[in-house]
Amino acid sequence: MNIEKAKCLIKKLAKIDSQSGREKELSEFLVSYLKRLGYSPKIDEVGNVVVDFKKDLWVTAHLDTVERVSDFREMGNLCFGTGVADDKASIAAILLALEKAAFNCVFFVDEEETGIGSQHFAEVRKPSKAIVMEPTELKICSKHWGVFEFQVDVVGEKSHASMPKKNAIELAIELINKLKVKGKLNLLGIWSKPENIYVTPYLCTVKMEYLISSGFVSKLIFETLEIAEKYGKVKILEVADPFESILVHKILEKAVILAGIEPETGYMPSWTDAVNLNKKGWDTVVFGPGNLENCHTEREYVDVRDVVLASRVLENLRKIYNV
Repeated sequence: MNIEKAKCLIKKLAKIDSQSGREKELSEFLVSYLKRLGYSPKIDEVGNVVVDFKKDLWVTAHLDTVERVSDFREMGNLCFGTGVADDKASIAAILLALEKAAFNCVFFVDEEETGIGSQHFAEVRKPSKAIVMEPTELKICSKHWGVFEFQVDVVGEKSHASMPKKNAIELAIELINKLKVKGKLNLLGIWSKPENIYVTPYLCTVKMEYLISSGFVSKLIFETLEIAEKYGKVKILEVADPFESILVHKILEKAVILAGIEPETGYMPSWTDAVNLNKKGWDTVVFGPGNLENCHTEREYVDVRDVVLASRVLENLRKIYNV
């Protein structure tokens, strides 16, 4: 497959602004593109673009990106810019594969924010198998970490800043240190009140998440609430147990080998649409071109050669499975 063709497609996709909630232009581009290939895509009630051959294996990607932090640029076989790896390289791989092989695919809206696209899709479709395309450096991620995301409004006490009483920021730091011993804790955001007034901070909101590689989240939730509720109001934002693929990773592995790639396994530490699908009984595996670590930053990039390889993997699905 022509690398320049793949690069041109990634560039077109990347230049279409599709931040969460603003995916319409990209959806229309995909519908037009798919129709030119001879397919009959549909846009469902929430905006997902769906190509359905009534088979039991799906390939998914998401349309949206985070807020743009860098514009598209290229350097040799590398493409840089917001969304190139997460998730437009995967979209490109799917579109290129569809030129040679037909398979079920769905492009979800709003993965980066609410997850409403995959949530709706999982609710209205019977459980099936899915290859959820995300940047994994072409590793077969049959293991998906769980997550417990929550927010705590730590309460202090107002006073003149020169005569502090209960400083909400200091209390929040104390809470964070207590929670860190419970597991892999990521700090996602911290805000305090008041701002720009010489007053001891009386409220500090901390957004955090635990990433869980094994076991059940329920015990961790109980232990966290027991500690955090002593500091203020706790709001639970997302809960998902870790899970593993049952069969679909083996199907993907065969397709990877047929593409001439030495299969590598890995795990997905971040929330993806696979979580919503798994909650409804789907068998999922995460796979795709790109490096997750650099996504959402100005360093985000993808190697176009990996996009071409990913498209070959998808083409091979028809050879080993009735897609």
